[in-house]
Amino acid sequence: MGDLEKALRYPFTGEGWRAKLAFGAVLYILGNLLGFIPWVGWIFSILVMLIPLGYAYMVFRNHLRGPEGSPLPPWGEWGNLFTRGLSVFLISLGYWIIPGILYWLGKFLWDSGGIAAFLGVLFLILGVGFSLVAFFFLPMALAFYGRDEESFWAAFRWSGIVERIWVVQREYFVGWLASLIFFVVLLLINAYFLYLGWILYSMGIFYLTLAAAHYFGRVCRVSMESQR
Repeated sequence: MGDLEKALRYPFTGEGWRAKLAFGAVLYILGNLLGFIPWVGWIFSILVMLIPLGYAYMVFRNHLRGPEGSPLPPWGEWGNLFTRGLSVFLISLGYWIIPGILYWLGKFLWDSGGIAAFLGVLFLILGVGFSLVAFFFLPMALAFYGRDEESFWAAFRWSGIVERIWVVQREYFVGWLASLIFFVVLLLINAYFLYLGWILYSMGIFYLTLAAAHYFGRVCRVSMESQR
């Protein structure tokens, strides 16, 4: 559990961590605020959130490629952060598009009522189940992307990804489970605390991405090095 504890403390370490952490949280809050704009708000929301997402990926890549203990990087090179965030977003979309279709189809059938609602429950269960699977594979998929000169298609080499996860299965599962629990807690906070909830949710999501980037960057590096 020492590695998990280090990851949870990581966003609060290094020179200038308060400003770095606060700036990313503000970007997430801004992104969520833009999401309230009718019709086109979700587009502006995604565009803004790509920047802190790219920042979290840089943290992940630093720990994947470099020595353990790399501090939070400085904010800057906005175009680079945006393109990195876009790449991570597209890879994540590739993993979650099928679970998303299943879930929303299930929700549509459930809302239709009658016999269709029973079928909707099945699709909802499948959507959630496949989402958990996608969430499990995504960190190692990003490690393949970051290792292979950031080739987009490297993130979808499933046989290699499964093989590398197996090498560090215990540590990998612990990180996945801890991230999932933390995320569910944030969802509950967002749902049950009006106004304040989505602010805490936005801040918590950025913190979670940094902690997870530190943890999985190290775990995936250990798995990759054992291949040599």
